[in-house]
Amino acid sequence: MRMLSAQTAVLLLVCCSVTGAQTRESLFPEVKGWKLTIEENVYTPNNLWDVIDGAADLFLEYNFVDLHIARYQKSADLEIKVELYRHKSAVDAFGMYSQERYPDYHFIDLGTQGYVEKGTVNFLCGEYYIKISTVQSELAAQDGLMTIGGSLEKRLKRMKSWPSLIAAFPTKGKQANMEQYVARNFLGYSFFNNVFTASYNDGSGLKAFIIRFGSPDEASKTVDTYLATLPKEGTSKTDGGRFRVRDPHNGVITFILNQNDICGVLGAEDKISETLLTELGRRLAGVQ
Repeated sequence: MRMLSAQTAVLLLVCCSVTGAQTRESLFPEVKGWKLTIEENVYTPNNLWDVIDGAADLFLEYNFVDLHIARYQKSADLEIKVELYRHKSAVDAFGMYSQERYPDYHFIDLGTQGYVEKGTVNFLCGEYYIKISTVQSELAAQDGLMTIGGSLEKRLKRMKSWPSLIAAFPTKGKQANMEQYVARNFLGYSFFNNVFTASYNDGSGLKAFIIRFGSPDEASKTVDTYLATLPKEGTSKTDGGRFRVRDPHNGVITFILNQNDICGVLGAEDKISETLLTELGRRLAGVQ
């Protein structure tokens, strides 16, 4: 194997360092009237616990890649912190964002979606989940959060789009801003992963879900695995291929196997859930 000379090795090290610095700087825009300071530390799956100890495990479930942090300072009394969490895909970023948003937040048109609370602006932007915060409470601080958030959105230039499977959920009765992406262990089962859910406000607490697999065979085998965990007396299948089960841990579940997908409804065993499942299957057929 050919060895690099000491001079070449040094040059490569310098070039890599410059490239890394340019990458960090390219993420954070300069904002007029604010002094920008970018932290040297870049957090990865190996050291994310150092900065968000309690929440690191959840971020890792959603294919967290890295975290860059910067601070914008307006004066000695006004500083804003920006955290750019990058995930492997826009779906992963949505999943993490969906775990932390609540339907009663004040949502704003920033990125795909954002929300503002006192001292905080968080938003989804492609594969980035962005958190902007300040300990100051005056109006100038809140205005600064929005100004910096808008500048970040322009700098990143990501498409404003939701994961495609969100469109498959029927809109009638669907609770706004309650859709989620569950990366692992849906309903407590290790074989139910990569799941989209939506909640419905018809009074019965229904929740619809979609699980997409790599092939029809994989989806079918997962159904068999799930049914094998349930009591036989609580399981039935209709001529139309619809399963109805009484899950000891999750109650009544009605679902269908639709090509690569399992889609179903958690909740009451009644016409409302049957109608919801029928519409879900119909809409899913038109979504890639």
